[in-house]
Amino acid sequence: MTKRMILTCCVLIVFLLSAASAAAKDNVISQRDIYEGISYCEEFPVKLFVDDEQIIFEEHDIPPLIIKDRTLIPARALFENMGGIVHWDEERQGVEIHLGDSYVSLYIGSNIAWINGEEQTLEVPAMIIAREGEEYGRTMIPVRFTAEALGCLVDWRDEGREVVIASPFSRDEHEDPENGGPAETVTGSAISFWGPFDYKPLDAMNKSAAQMMIAIDIGHGGKDVGAIGNEDKPDELYEKDLNLKIGFLLRDYLLKAGANIHMIRERDVTLTLAERAEIANKKGAMLLVSIHNNSSEFDWPTGTEVHYYSKVDDEERDEKELYGIYSRDVARIVQKELLAALGTFDRGIKNSPRLGILNRTVMPAIVIEGAFMSNAENFEMIKTEEYAVRYAYSVAKALISIMNETFKPVGSEE
Repeated sequence: MTKRMILTCCVLIVFLLSAASAAAKDNVISQRDIYEGISYCEEFPVKLFVDDEQIIFEEHDIPPLIIKDRTLIPARALFENMGGIVHWDEERQGVEIHLGDSYVSLYIGSNIAWINGEEQTLEVPAMIIAREGEEYGRTMIPVRFTAEALGCLVDWRDEGREVVIASPFSRDEHEDPENGGPAETVTGSAISFWGPFDYKPLDAMNKSAAQMMIAIDIGHGGKDVGAIGNEDKPDELYEKDLNLKIGFLLRDYLLKAGANIHMIRERDVTLTLAERAEIANKKGAMLLVSIHNNSSEFDWPTGTEVHYYSKVDDEERDEKELYGIYSRDVARIVQKELLAALGTFDRGIKNSPRLGILNRTVMPAIVIEGAFMSNAENFEMIKTEEYAVRYAYSVAKALISIMNETFKPVGSEE
């Protein structure tokens, strides 16, 4: 080998080592990078949308960040909104996310992740990020890798600086927002229209449960028509009218069972969220149930979901201490009964402190979204008389069950 060739090889080796070193350095995120990312995103915020609904972050949360061209989000804020389960493993410093039948495990500072038990390599690891001067941070995860691993579609809209995620629970045949092709069909979105259903006589409220007031909030009304199904067509339907029908049926089922009921509205009147909450608060209701149906600017979201808000008061007392019952438990059993009655797709239960009726009421409260008026399949079901009956019956059954289980008479051996 000539001296020139040896020199050339040496130069090439130095170049390759320098390039590798630069690439490795580029992959490292420093504390300075983090502070710069936080500062820039405070001035130019990144918005996060799930199934066309914007996720609003609490003041103590770290909002979505772009750090060295990588987008990171708080784990809980995204996946618990989809009805997923986010578990923090203190001993292993890792976060495990379950969504449907899939799960992802990520560990702070590690470029190795596990998807349904299979090892994968990350470009950027999960990390705990705190603002300058804060003692405790939040667990932030790479959004595209994690969401796609759990079956979601992820898109970035540069103009509005928006991360747009379509959950696997909300897609049927629609366009893949990233590639412009048809997305994978998600089974379970079709409606069993109608499956067999047994309207057994509902149980009576026991004496203790019957003393606890349930406020029924029938969503929308008056000038606020809510969602509109099949707008400008012969079978056009206003959500306010549908909700009223369901609310009346629910009232009748519960009164027959001996429940203590207060109706927030029984006429076609306009009430603000603040007015609704004030009525329930002044009446001393133990539980509020808000009747709604869903809608989207897109025609593909489908299914049923229930929102709740795990509240604590100024003295850090939770719902169980104050009212004897958790809104999450109510949401869970209501969702279960609705799915059994309607045959709709399960969009899960969601902790939603941003919802006005939930954050303005002092008692445990839930908001029920029966089905999508903007979805053709859902609407065909919604406009039938049977839908209102099944909706109301299943909610009444759930409420009677959890009230009787929670508020047992003194001395009861049950």
